[in-house]
Amino acid sequence: MSVNYPGLSPIAVVVSLYNPEPEIVERCAGWVRSVGPVFAVDDGSPDPAVRDVLDALVARGVTVLVNHRNAGIARALNVGISRALREVRPEWILTMDQDSELGEGYLDAAQTSLAAARTADRVGMLCAEWIGQMHAPIIRNRDGIDEVREPIQSGMLMRASMIQLVGLFDESLFIDAVDTDFVARARLQGWVAAPIVDGRLRHSLGETVPITVGGRDLIVRGKKRHVIYHAPFRSYYMSRNQFRLIGRYLLKKNGIPADTVLANFMILGVVALFTDDRSRQRRAMCLGVWDAFLDKYGPMGIAAREELGLALPSAVPAPAAIPRGFAQEQIAAQILLSTWNGQEYVGELLESLLSQETQAQVHILVRDDGSTDDTVSIVKQFAATDERITVIEGENIGVDRSFHALLTHASHDADIYFYCDQDDVWLPDKVQSAVEALSDRIGGALPALYCSRSMVTDSTLHPIGPTRDYGKPSLAQALVINIAPGHTMAFNAALFALVRDHFDADSMMVFDHWTYLIAAGLGSVVFDHEWHTWYRNHTSNAIGYSVRESAQSRIKVAAEMDFSAYTRQAAAFERAFGDRLDPRAASRLRGFVDQGSVLTRLQYLKRFGIQHGSTVTSMGAAVLFLAGRYRRASN
Repeated sequence: MSVNYPGLSPIAVVVSLYNPEPEIVERCAGWVRSVGPVFAVDDGSPDPAVRDVLDALVARGVTVLVNHRNAGIARALNVGISRALREVRPEWILTMDQDSELGEGYLDAAQTSLAAARTADRVGMLCAEWIGQMHAPIIRNRDGIDEVREPIQSGMLMRASMIQLVGLFDESLFIDAVDTDFVARARLQGWVAAPIVDGRLRHSLGETVPITVGGRDLIVRGKKRHVIYHAPFRSYYMSRNQFRLIGRYLLKKNGIPADTVLANFMILGVVALFTDDRSRQRRAMCLGVWDAFLDKYGPMGIAAREELGLALPSAVPAPAAIPRGFAQEQIAAQILLSTWNGQEYVGELLESLLSQETQAQVHILVRDDGSTDDTVSIVKQFAATDERITVIEGENIGVDRSFHALLTHASHDADIYFYCDQDDVWLPDKVQSAVEALSDRIGGALPALYCSRSMVTDSTLHPIGPTRDYGKPSLAQALVINIAPGHTMAFNAALFALVRDHFDADSMMVFDHWTYLIAAGLGSVVFDHEWHTWYRNHTSNAIGYSVRESAQSRIKVAAEMDFSAYTRQAAAFERAFGDRLDPRAASRLRGFVDQGSVLTRLQYLKRFGIQHGSTVTSMGAAVLFLAGRYRRASN
């Protein structure tokens, strides 16, 4: 039974796990008794023995959630925080690392510190004053209030109302600086990270190793000097993410103190100069800086992993994180599958659809687009033995119109809809991942879309690599690039109705891009940095994906591509929905559609810019826009 702390209660605890030791069970059980409900998120632990630990946690009253592969500390915390906010509606969230422990009287000290704060209503975070034996640096902000200079998320109490305003942790950072970024965003909105006076957190800040010069330990004033050591992969993330933080916050008031940035670069510098593996460390840092320049965030890419000699990410779920069974709830999910001459792979796809582990009730609507092989007979064999499958036979009208026919014939009573390709394989948690991501938007009046990365494979399902990671989706981005492939999409009933009723096959580029454009312009888009689909690349793909394009091939595609198709699609969107946009979005759309002279396009770029997948590609798209490559022939 949790203890009541006036001003703090109720409190929910969120702890991230990765190959946790059995000791975590008693630690979490103690938090259940003394703090409040505990939400433990396993972040794709590769050790199958972790399943026993997770089961023991469930037996002790802990809510256990799982990511089916390692997705980073930000993702793990966000999964737990989102569930806690939805299920128990706490006043405060306490986030913990699996190897951290609260010192005696920690929450009592937090309660006292909150009550003594000059502006208690602006205290959004209460943070440990002591981390191990280290006293957290304290600064005085511009309002004369003492704050922890650089709080860590472990042991941090966060006001739930602040989280709802500031947002969750930035998952694109993956690891390192996740807490720094969150605190900076909160400070920019006027929230204070107050110290818990005498609050002690038992937590290790990392491994310390001797500094060596020429093979000998560095001794200054009779003492051996040490550095906090990080493996090269961690140095990659540190160097990459520091540049993102500099760009976001360094020149803003109440953002990130310059001392914090300097301290982090000093740590990187010492590691690069004095550790035994300094050559690999420097290489990792260079790769991190280069990816920052290219706006490549999220998990480290395949090329960088190969260069550092790291194992490639698995396309299959981690053994300890395969989803558990779910009790069926009244959430109706409809999968819309268009087939055409797909006899070779459609059976394997249907098996994966029927094996989804989800709380939703799944129904599969199949429309065959005039196949001349055995596709229809294979699908009908599945339908004969499973009533969840319905088959429509149609004439060949092409992929876009076939999906529109599916939207037309789909049930109007479903809560969530999915597009589906005939030759992919869905991982067991694909449906549930989308249900979780759209949980607060299912049934809502605003259109909402979920999309994700996918693992590209060859025809035998041998992994080639994941598709690109992206940052925050937006209307500006949707005008010039589609980050939401149809086979990753799920959407609520509000978006379903808009796409079905405003389907302009002659003007749209592809049905999935049209869906993404509507969601980004009129509602919301959730981009999942994980993948839940094996996307099979083979000779008969309607649309294929390459994850290792060379710069030369990209230039060739840009030279041959008809960029005016983007403008035709934007014009169709404006005709259908222009009057529903806010003034700035409407001006952005109108300027993109009209374009006009070189001077007009230059003024548009100055006001709105072009937002593509990265800084480099955005610059390239801006050059093409200025040169008139996006103009319609009629302009």
